[in-house]
Amino acid sequence: MLEGWFETDSGMEPFLIEDQGSFVEAIEEMVRYDADFGSTDMEVEWNGEDATKLAYDTVEEIHDRDG
Repeated sequence: MLEGWFETDSGMEPFLIEDQGSFVEAIEEMVRYDADFGSTDMEVEWNGEDATKLAYDTVEEIHDRDG
């Protein structure tokens, strides 16, 4: 389960993704939802553990991969 919040133009937006199989798939879903995800302030938990740094790193890898 991926949950947390990220900053948008209209303020803090909470999120919860329960059905993704992997951390990367969940982050990919968030990037599809908002292209700015990972480039603003955020806090992320994966299965109850802090995964904020991993989320930032994963978003960077997605952008590098997808150009």
